[in-house]
Amino acid sequence: MVLPGLDGGGEWLHEFLAAMAPRFDARALAYPNDPTLDYDALVEWAWPQLPAHEPFALIAESFSGPVAIRLAARRPLQLKALALCASFACAPRPPWSPLGLAALPAWLLHAAPLRQAPLPWVERAVLGRWSDPQRRERLRATLAALDPAVLRARLGEVARVDARAALGDVAVPTLYLRAAGDRLVSADSWEEIRRVRPQAECVALQGPHFLLQARAKDAAAQIGRWLAASMKDLAN
Repeated sequence: MVLPGLDGGGEWLHEFLAAMAPRFDARALAYPNDPTLDYDALVEWAWPQLPAHEPFALIAESFSGPVAIRLAARRPLQLKALALCASFACAPRPPWSPLGLAALPAWLLHAAPLRQAPLPWVERAVLGRWSDPQRRERLRATLAALDPAVLRARLGEVARVDARAALGDVAVPTLYLRAAGDRLVSADSWEEIRRVRPQAECVALQGPHFLLQARAKDAAAQIGRWLAASMKDLAN
């Protein structure tokens, strides 16, 4: 089960989901477009949708890392693995800033209209050198569909989040897929996860923050190999 990034939808995950098949039946959840749903509420919303009668893994992109961590900490019976992609357990620090998002003033985090930020700036931040006309158009459509109130609320949640205690309660194998060209989440996020959960594994893949979009096939291959090895280890 794949939990989406800040946009909350699974529309731009189709290539990654297809690359996971046929070995894995990967499905994406799409969050309700509701600005009142904070991290706690999203955990409660997602919990009853987890498979109850078949083994599954949680794959969380960026924003959804804390949701997946808190779900995994509840130890659902059929959960076998957790994979975090370009994500974080607590408020991340961009590579270009010495400060985390929590240090930014509230007025900046809630500035509007965020979805109307210049496309070239957003493109550089999330796609970098992996941008192309097709991805630019998809990014444009994603930004146009975002509710500014939802986006502001989720950015505020990211700035305050701390799921490290829950991470310590996770009992399944954990993978961190790091985007080596990430301009939004620094390597500090992986280091913090490793500090809390030393058993976690990290795989670095050349790519931007939108790793599951820009490097869909390679990301699926890395996660698929790790899942297959983890399942084999659990069976032994």
